[in-house]
Amino acid sequence: MNAVSTSEFNELRGSGKPVVVDFYADWCGPCHAIAPEVEALASEVGEAATFVKIDVDANPDIASELGVMGIPTVIHFAPDGSEVARSTGLVRSAMLADALDLDTINAA
Repeated sequence: MNAVSTSEFNELRGSGKPVVVDFYADWCGPCHAIAPEVEALASEVGEAATFVKIDVDANPDIASELGVMGIPTVIHFAPDGSEVARSTGLVRSAMLADALDLDTINAA
């Protein structure tokens, strides 16, 4: 899963494909713990969605714009760029998939 900048994210968002973004920071222990769970979801979903990471310290503007108040926060964006769902905190992949409404990706 690639880390992207705000401008790269803005190009992906609304590009006609669902995007799932993991907002993290290098110093954040729970962020490191959730990373394998997000990777597992990315493998499950495959090419049906784009999964990326955004470092909130390097890209505070997009985190602020999207109201990311705590990390880890994972947000699912629809193909049109609108937010579908979000999850904040450390959760396992099955719960994360439910919280993010990822069934809508596989059903599409």
